[in-house]
Amino acid sequence: MPQVLSLTLFCIMLCCILFSGSVIAEQKPHSILINQVELGVEQVLPYCPVSVSQLPDSELSKYISHNQLVYAPLFYAITNNEGFPLQLKSYITRDINPYLWAFRIILAIFLIRLMVKLKNRHKKEKSIQSSIRLSEERLKLALWASGDGMWDWNIIENSVFRTNIINPKLFSENNKTLLCIMHPEDKPRVQKQLEAHLSGESRYFEAEYRIKQKDNTWMWLLDRGKVVEFDTKDQPIRMSGTHQDITSRKIVENDLKLSSQVLNSINEAVIVANTDYIITSVNPAFTRITGFSKEEMIGKHFLHLIIGTNCENAQQKVEQQLVQHDHWVGEVSLNSRSKQCILAWLEVNKVFDQQQEHGHFVGVFSDITSRKQSEEKLRLLANFDPLTGLPNRSLFHDNLAEAIRRADIAHQSMAILFIDLDHFKFINDSMGHHIGDQLLKQVSSRLLKAVRSDDTVARLGGDEFTIILENCGQKRTSSEVVANNIINAFKAPFVLDRKLFNVSPSIGVSLYPEDAHNSDDLLKYADTAMYYAKSMGRDNFQFYSQSLNETRSRQLQIEANLKQAIKNNEMSIVYQPKFSLTSRKIIGFEALLRWRSQELGEISPDEFIPIAEDSGSIVPIGQWVLEQACLQLAQWHQQGLTHLTMAVNLSAKQLNNDICSVIEIALGISNLPSRSLELEITESAIMNHPTDSTRALNQMKKLGVILAIDDFGTGYSSLSYLNRFPFDTLKIDREFVSDIDDNSNENKIIIAIIGLAKILNLNVIAEGVENEQQMAFLKQHHCDQVQGYLLSRPLSVESCSRLIFADTPTMVGSL
Repeated sequence: MPQVLSLTLFCIMLCCILFSGSVIAEQKPHSILINQVELGVEQVLPYCPVSVSQLPDSELSKYISHNQLVYAPLFYAITNNEGFPLQLKSYITRDINPYLWAFRIILAIFLIRLMVKLKNRHKKEKSIQSSIRLSEERLKLALWASGDGMWDWNIIENSVFRTNIINPKLFSENNKTLLCIMHPEDKPRVQKQLEAHLSGESRYFEAEYRIKQKDNTWMWLLDRGKVVEFDTKDQPIRMSGTHQDITSRKIVENDLKLSSQVLNSINEAVIVANTDYIITSVNPAFTRITGFSKEEMIGKHFLHLIIGTNCENAQQKVEQQLVQHDHWVGEVSLNSRSKQCILAWLEVNKVFDQQQEHGHFVGVFSDITSRKQSEEKLRLLANFDPLTGLPNRSLFHDNLAEAIRRADIAHQSMAILFIDLDHFKFINDSMGHHIGDQLLKQVSSRLLKAVRSDDTVARLGGDEFTIILENCGQKRTSSEVVANNIINAFKAPFVLDRKLFNVSPSIGVSLYPEDAHNSDDLLKYADTAMYYAKSMGRDNFQFYSQSLNETRSRQLQIEANLKQAIKNNEMSIVYQPKFSLTSRKIIGFEALLRWRSQELGEISPDEFIPIAEDSGSIVPIGQWVLEQACLQLAQWHQQGLTHLTMAVNLSAKQLNNDICSVIEIALGISNLPSRSLELEITESAIMNHPTDSTRALNQMKKLGVILAIDDFGTGYSSLSYLNRFPFDTLKIDREFVSDIDDNSNENKIIIAIIGLAKILNLNVIAEGVENEQQMAFLKQHHCDQVQGYLLSRPLSVESCSRLIFADTPTMVGSL
């Protein structure tokens, strides 16, 4: 605008200079006639009057016609308005000086140049202003496109001017700094950075922080700025900069940071490689597992750690799988920095970028060496006996099935040897389990030396061993050779804890395919033959036969039916009287168990009682017998026969099953005096567990019952134990009684037993008396009581009652 006014003023001045009088074509020496023009209002124009002379109109017209007078008043020169009436009334004359005209021309030139200069200056300023406006527009567009906002902080007034605001609702109500809405965790850090810049410690100010939005969420901002103005004391008074919303970037950074932390903290090793299988990165777990650092691995081939005899082939297979399926997983062996083999479970996947191009290979593996070692230990525990190192039952069955398959293919025979150690339980229980373990180790060593290298020796459990003999050419001949080698290997005593022990084996043999065609039957038949070897005196071997199978099958049937015998009411008790040789009267009974099976019929006690003891069924059966015998004796006591006693046999297994509680219950439910109950325990049952038996016998003695040692002289007699056991009665076995004659050595044994009992203050009972000679001999040597078929067979309850109350003498024969 100032430039327009200057240009207008310049034009007016120039016109005033050039056209302030009349210009006449014809020069006059000293003056020019100038007409004064009345412009409607009959006023004299400015700058014109100097001198006035009146001329007639005709003269003026003539003058103008001849001299071409040009009338140029100022207003007419400016407007060129010919619409005004022109009347000539007076004339003006002005003297014209040539120097004045020169001055006027120079002045006009100067003004023209000044005008041009002003015009150029105006044009330049206009161009600069246009550039500024263009720059401002570009800056606005750049800020708008980048998403950044600009701020200008008046430090003195502590007010902020902002443009391109990110969140107008958040900033429009606050022209102060953002510290008031800044996250408390970020405020100290930002203040410190701002103070550092204002004090000149940092060249630029840059800070990332969070501010609270209207919806109580946090938004991340990035501020960049610089002090742009200082006061006279060089103190900052103005600061400008930009801010940018970096919330999305922070989310991505946090995700990447979290991913990086996860990658660095996981226990699995991670390898990243390019498409050429060249490693570009590894995580700390890789270094921890393999020992190789990140710097050592970068640039190496992805699979160069894989070791093995077919290493190159393995790498090629992995690469081929990755090319076809972009995925591979499997177990590999890796070479660590210390040259140790690491078993690893490796999984490799190909990952792609957003354009599904230029992918990378990511491998993840974990060290499974410990797990594999544990699995191997578990495999050994599952398949091998930890004590002897021999294959256990599970692996034995697998090897046996495989041996049968090979024998079928080769059309060959094979054999199974089932070995059981004689009297091992006695050694194990009496000497301690550590002695038993030493024995089993030495036995396994001798068995391995006694068989061929291709034969399989296994321990099924306890003292049971098995041997698989493959490729038996002559069937029985090869088996007999190996069985004899085993028996001979046991001839030398075993040294256990500096003591010598003689242990013999009982061996059963079954043949394939002669005896059976499957592994279960082969093992079962060899077990059956082993039991037959034990019954034949132990320390021998026996081959399986069909008759043995029938015997074993019956034993299994008896064992199965025993479990339901009491429930099915198949058991019964008979009572054999015991007589006093001095009073010639019945003084008591012995309760004897009988079993009539619904399936198998009448079964002898000599057949089912050993099976009941082996299977453990004797415990509930013995408890039932004890309770029934006490109830029956209590019934006779109620009938006035209080002098009678009841003898009940106890097995070795009953001694180990809280027998005192069972006795107390039986006496309690029958309301029977404890002195009326006599408990008979075999010598072998006591000697198998001498320590435990002594403790149990002492406890039973405290209950007040009578204790008798049964079958004395047939077991492992020990006078020292006999003196320590709290027995009241000694019972002579029927084997000694049956051999009584005038010249028999058995007579001397009976005499010695009776004499020993008298010395120990024990009552003596002889069982199995079947003739008068035996009766007389026992009476002669002061035996206290007798029982046997000569006197009475075992009777039912009714028969016993009739015998007790009969008027006839209670004893037959001469006493």
